[in-house]
Amino acid sequence: MDHNLYIVILSLFVCFLFALISLDWVNRRTEEQKSQQQFLLIGSVTMGIAVWATHYMGMLSIQSPVRINYNFLVVTAALAVGIFFSYVSFLYFTSGRPQNKLFVPVSLFSIGLVSVHVIGLLSMHIHMPMEPNLLFIILSISSAYGFSLLGFYLLTLRNFSARVVLSSLSFTLGVSLMHYIGEMGLMAGTPTFDWHSSFPINNINMTATLLVFGATTVVLILYILEQRNQKRLVEHQFQLLESEHRYNSLFELNPEGVFVIGPDLNFIKVNSSLVQITGYSLEELHAMPYTNLLKENEVSHSLDYLSRVIEGETIKHPLTIIHKEGHEIELDITSIPYSIRSDMTAVIGIAKDMTANNEAQNFKQRANTLAYVGELAAGLAHEIRNPLTSIKGFAQLFQSQNTTEETHHFLGIMLRETDRINFIISQLMILARPHMILKSVHDLNEVIKRSLKFIEEETDFETISLHLELPEQPVLLKCEENLIAQLILNIVKNALEATPSWGNISLQLKQTQENITITIQDDGPGIPEHLLSKLGQPFYTTKEGNPGLGLLICYQIVQNHGGKMRIESKEGYGTKVSLEFPITVPSEEKVLEMSLS
Repeated sequence: MDHNLYIVILSLFVCFLFALISLDWVNRRTEEQKSQQQFLLIGSVTMGIAVWATHYMGMLSIQSPVRINYNFLVVTAALAVGIFFSYVSFLYFTSGRPQNKLFVPVSLFSIGLVSVHVIGLLSMHIHMPMEPNLLFIILSISSAYGFSLLGFYLLTLRNFSARVVLSSLSFTLGVSLMHYIGEMGLMAGTPTFDWHSSFPINNINMTATLLVFGATTVVLILYILEQRNQKRLVEHQFQLLESEHRYNSLFELNPEGVFVIGPDLNFIKVNSSLVQITGYSLEELHAMPYTNLLKENEVSHSLDYLSRVIEGETIKHPLTIIHKEGHEIELDITSIPYSIRSDMTAVIGIAKDMTANNEAQNFKQRANTLAYVGELAAGLAHEIRNPLTSIKGFAQLFQSQNTTEETHHFLGIMLRETDRINFIISQLMILARPHMILKSVHDLNEVIKRSLKFIEEETDFETISLHLELPEQPVLLKCEENLIAQLILNIVKNALEATPSWGNISLQLKQTQENITITIQDDGPGIPEHLLSKLGQPFYTTKEGNPGLGLLICYQIVQNHGGKMRIESKEGYGTKVSLEFPITVPSEEKVLEMSLS
């Protein structure tokens, strides 16, 4: 049977081009994070057209001596069958099935090829003898199945760059060989292929060829436009990913606490720094409104700030939160409105932990106060003690003489007050000579025990319980023994004075690789919050007849040993004083001690 070689080559070109475009769409569907049915549908329609066009162009290429008519409805049915089986086979293939289970999609696609061929023959009204040849029919079906299997297998080779092109070529060979070998199995004779240079415009072959070529051109143009659009989409996605990466870097790697609060006051997102600041885990923070972290007296102010931020204002304000362990954390908050298309949807906050900074400022202020008091004491102590010694000496002289009882009483008052002034001057001299101390290594266990012996006779330990937690091994600290003893003595005395009868006082000594900590805690009435900031100020006291220098001297002693002193108290829950000393002697102290030695 004679065929028009031009139309045959054109049919092969159309089949390969449509198959290439179809597989590109299907492959794009499998690589998308979200399976989009539009990719699969377009790819199936394109492959169905490739199979259908190859078959009908092959039929149109027959140079038949008789007139051939086609049934339009049956032709349309053949196209629909090709699209349907292409869709089902591609759907199964892209549904995550293992590579070794290609039987179903290959079988479905092969059935589609054979169905289009059979329906195409039924659509033709041709008066030609049919001589079925079973061998050629089996060979036709086998070629359809074999090349389809090869095409699907090549698509599974994800790391092979030319897999789509070779797979398209395999499908083209399968469709073409099935058609022409099947033609040999149904019609008598062997097909021949010749060139025909003239095509009259009223010839159906030329008309169909122009229509298919026009459709191919349209699909190709649409494909090129889609590729350009896809390239822009990929570039846009890359920009989004890059922007998201910068955002995540700014959010997650920020040393400050960063958080996002929604309209329901719950945390939408928090970074690891905020987890460290609050002490709560990510899950705990996401499960609570942010107001659970606030002090009761700050909730209303914080909500006012939040409403202003939601209205579009950026606000910076201080905030105190409660750590998971119960202590307070001072923060500096910067709140920024977060909007999408001009709608305020959330609030972004940046929390800076100001606790260490405030402690450093307080420490600096206290150090300046101590230096000022020391200079004042150094200047006045000598001038006061000289006349004070004279007053005391003459008072003792008059008292030793025969005086009346009334005079003796007044002289006793003078001597007691003179001793009190002398004691205050002695305390001031400690502040006046902060560097005139020589340190040596001492066992803090023994220093603490010696300090407590001074108050055993003055304290009724039958009504107040003192609990000591001292380690069995020595705790060595390079210090001035008498000053550390006075430090512990002052704090324990304050605890004893604050503890009611049948109360408890605990003294704990701990050592780590870097620090030594002494903790003294009582269950007294506690200290009101508004008075905590005044503790340690010169001449501030709540006790009658007390000069108000005890805690100031304690701070000075701790500072001179490179340590830190913290006072935690809540009214009605007692007071805890923590003394923390570094094991390693600061470099400044080493230089000082060398100069004194």
